[in-house]
Amino acid sequence: MRKILAVLLVALLLVPAAALADVKIGVFEPLTGSYAGGGAMEVEGYELANSLYSEVLGEKVVLVPADSKSDKVEAGNAAASLVGSGVLAVLGSYSSGLSLSGADVFAEASIPALTATSTNPMVTQGDWYARICFIDPFQGTMLARYATEAGYKKVAIIQEIESEYAVGLVNYFEAELAKHEGFTVSSKGNFVNTDQDFSTLLTDALGNSPDVIFTSVGYAPSAALIIKQARELGYTGPIFGGDTLDAPELYEIAGDYTEGVIFTTFYDSAQPATEKTSEFLDAYRAKYNKEPAAPTIMAYDAYLTLLDAITRAGTTTDSVAVRDAIFATNGFVGAAGVITLNESHDAVRPVVFKQVGKGGASTFLQVIEP
Repeated sequence: MRKILAVLLVALLLVPAAALADVKIGVFEPLTGSYAGGGAMEVEGYELANSLYSEVLGEKVVLVPADSKSDKVEAGNAAASLVGSGVLAVLGSYSSGLSLSGADVFAEASIPALTATSTNPMVTQGDWYARICFIDPFQGTMLARYATEAGYKKVAIIQEIESEYAVGLVNYFEAELAKHEGFTVSSKGNFVNTDQDFSTLLTDALGNSPDVIFTSVGYAPSAALIIKQARELGYTGPIFGGDTLDAPELYEIAGDYTEGVIFTTFYDSAQPATEKTSEFLDAYRAKYNKEPAAPTIMAYDAYLTLLDAITRAGTTTDSVAVRDAIFATNGFVGAAGVITLNESHDAVRPVVFKQVGKGGASTFLQVIEP
């Protein structure tokens, strides 16, 4: 009997600790391709949160990355790879289109997914996806109201036609604008994210003497090129866009041409949201030696929200219980704000307006509550 116990003890000691106590969380992000910058911002948030909160229910949390390569077909493949790796749940993705490409894969495998920044309302229409950000109907409506309050009667729109996010944002913007007499879309131009030359679109737009240019893009580099080329063509009026303009590439590409550009976003570091804000900012600045973008703090909060749901579910193996706990999130205090999900699995949170200043630094303008 002693020999048997000794053999069992040795066998247990030889089993790697990770095999006994790992909770695998999928990181579903574009790590390469045109949206890689957005994916990188969110990965920073996940990794920072994981370094500070590395356990849940006494087990180690391991992040399992999968690169969607900024492509919808590859996103489906990346989602399948996460399913095959045995993840309990998934975080991501940057880009609503990529999240939508993985949604059915996760649903068929009964794996809950939580996105930090995908704002298209279709993302959470199934039974397995949730989000901690606002949605485009609210964001698009607020952008239109901003335009009308500023007196921008003629709006030139330039949209990324292959991006569900960009097109959806424009649709909600136009629907709200149409409610205000005397306000019109003076022109609408379409492009794809591989385009580099916007001179034809801009020449057409400027020919109608717009009061403002609304650029709706899947990621900031396209907006930066539009801004730069518009200024080079002599346009001196206002330019604004949605939350995807909140990225360092905007200034890196367009430089001082970005001064005065206005965009919506989820958070502003000058307006601390909760007692957890300082914890995040201190840790981020110490680790990365720079200021965080909004997608990073949102990803940080998505990780914490998921761990809170796992804790409330009381299990690291039952994906249904974890899914239900995510959907029941109510009053969770994150670094970027308090998170409550509604019956559509969407967060109820305000939209922040910011403006780019000298040197690319953005300043807070206003916050609009839902």
